[in-house]
Amino acid sequence: MKVRLTSHITFVLVTLTCAAAVLLCGFAWLAAIKVDDLSLRRQADFVGQGLEEQIAALPREQESIAKWDDAFLYAKQRNHEWLLDNVGLWTSRYFGHDRTYIFDDTNRLMFAFRDGADAVPPRLGSDDSQEMTALAGAMRAVLVEQAAKPGTKPLGQLATVRTIMIGNRPAIASARPILPSSARMQIDAGQEFIAVSVKFIDGKAVESIAHYARLEGLHFALKSNGERAEVPVSSHDGGTIGYLVWPPILPGFMLLQQIAPAGLGCLALLIAVVFWLGRGLHRTSLTLLDSQAELTHHRNHLEEMVADRTAEIERQREELDRLLVHERQVNALQRQFVAMASHEFRTPLAIIDAAAQRLCRSTTNVSGDYVHEKAGVIRSAVVRMVDLMESILASGRLETGITLKRSEGDLKALLVTCCDRQRQLSRAHLFHLDLEPIPESLTFDRSAMEQVFTNLMSNAVKYSPNAPDIHVRARADEKTLEIAISDSGIGMDAEDLPKLFQPYYRARSATGIAGTGIGLNVVKQVIELHGGTVEVTSALGKGTTFTIRLPIGSLLSDQHVAS
Repeated sequence: MKVRLTSHITFVLVTLTCAAAVLLCGFAWLAAIKVDDLSLRRQADFVGQGLEEQIAALPREQESIAKWDDAFLYAKQRNHEWLLDNVGLWTSRYFGHDRTYIFDDTNRLMFAFRDGADAVPPRLGSDDSQEMTALAGAMRAVLVEQAAKPGTKPLGQLATVRTIMIGNRPAIASARPILPSSARMQIDAGQEFIAVSVKFIDGKAVESIAHYARLEGLHFALKSNGERAEVPVSSHDGGTIGYLVWPPILPGFMLLQQIAPAGLGCLALLIAVVFWLGRGLHRTSLTLLDSQAELTHHRNHLEEMVADRTAEIERQREELDRLLVHERQVNALQRQFVAMASHEFRTPLAIIDAAAQRLCRSTTNVSGDYVHEKAGVIRSAVVRMVDLMESILASGRLETGITLKRSEGDLKALLVTCCDRQRQLSRAHLFHLDLEPIPESLTFDRSAMEQVFTNLMSNAVKYSPNAPDIHVRARADEKTLEIAISDSGIGMDAEDLPKLFQPYYRARSATGIAGTGIGLNVVKQVIELHGGTVEVTSALGKGTTFTIRLPIGSLLSDQHVAS
C-alpha cells in the first residue's frame, strides 16, 4: 500500500509534467496554425493584387500606341510596315503582349500581330476570332454612346477590358480606340480604329504576379485543388475561368519542424528529472507513511465504534418517535371514533324509542297507516344503524387486510338494485339512470361493490335534501369503464376535496348532517383493490360528482386480488 501510494505520487508528477508539455505543444501548434493562416491570407492578397495589377496595366500599356498622332495617321493610311514596327513589335517586345489586332472603322481586321509573328494577310486566330470581334464591337458601341452624352469621360480614356479563355488558356484582352494626341486632327464618333491587345495570364503575366507576390511555383490551373493556396480568376461575366495556384509557404509549420527535435529532447530530460525527484520523495515519505498508517488505523477503529454506537442510538430514537406518533394517531382516531359512534348510534336509537313510545301510547283506534308510518320510521332508523355498522366493519376489514372475492355478475343490475333501495328510503328523490354502456357480464366482488354504490347513493340523497334529481351515468371504451354519480346538493369547498377520502373526515358543509366519515374511505380502498380510481368534483351550493374508473381488462378476467 505504501509503495503503491508513493509510486502514485511519482506517476502524478510525471503525468502533470507530460500534460503541461502537451498543453505547451498544443498552444505552439495552435499558434503555428494561426501564423500559417495569416501567411496564406497575405499570399492570397498579394496574388490577387498582382492579378488586378496585370489587368489594369494592359489598357495603360496600350495608351502608348492608341493615343498618338502618328498611329492615328498611319492606321488611316493602312501603312502595314509602320504598324508592324511601331505597334506589333513594340507591344510584343516592350510590354510582352502576346497578340495585337487593329480593326478599321468598318470593324474589319486590318492588322494582326500574333504570338511574335506578323500575320499576312491579317487574320484572327481560330481560337480567338469570336472574342476579339465581340470585344472590338463592344468598344465601338461604348464610343458611340459616350459621344452622344456631353460632359462624360473623354474618349481617349475609354477602354474595354475582359478576362476570357482563348482556347484552353486564360487571357486578359483590352480594346482601346486609336485617337490623335493633338487637336489638329478630328474624327467622327464611331469611325475610330480599334486596337485590341491580348496578354495570356499563364505566360509572362503569371511570372510578373509571382515576382510581385514573392512566390515560387505559381501557375494557372483550370480546376481547384481544394487547398487554400489558390486565387480564383474571374471572367467578365462573373464566372470563374480557373485558379492561380502555388505551393503554400507555411512559416509556422516550418518553425515547428525546426524546433521539434530540440523540444522532444527537452521534454524527455524534464520527465527524467521529475521522475528522479519523485523517487526521492518516495524514499523520504516511507517513514511518514508508516506513522500515518498506524494513526489512521486507530482513528478508523474509533470512528467505526462511534459510528456504530451513534447509528444504534439513532435507530432506537427513530423507532421511539415512530411508535409515539403512531400511538398519538391511534388515540386521536379512537377519540374521534368514540365521539362519532356515540352520537351516530344515539340518534337512530332515539328515533326508534320515540316511535315505539308513540305506538305504546296509542292504545285506541290505531289505524294501519299510522302503524305503517311508525314502522317505516323504525325501519329507516334500523337501516341507518345497519349501514353504520357495515361501514365500521368494512373499514376494519380493510385496515386488517382483506381478499376480494371476485365472481361473474351483472354490475348494471347491482346499480339498479342500489338505486331502488334508496328510492324506498327517500321517495322525494328521482334517480336518472344511463347504464347502457356497461357490459352484461363482469368479474368483481359483489358485496364490496354494493357497499361502494350504497355509500355514494346514500350520500347523494343525504346531501341534496332540496335537489331531488340524482344522475347515475356510465361510459365505456376499450380500456376503461367510467361510472359517475352526480347530485345538485349542498356541495363542498375546494379546500375539503383533498382530505375527503381520509378516515372520519367530514366536509365543513356537512355540519349538522348525520354521517361517520368512514364511507368514502371504504369506497376509495375497494375501488383501488379493483385496480381503479375514484375522483370527486364539487362546488359549494352546486352539487357533487363522484367518478369511478375501472379497468375493463381486469373486470373481464377471472382473478383474485389481495390487498
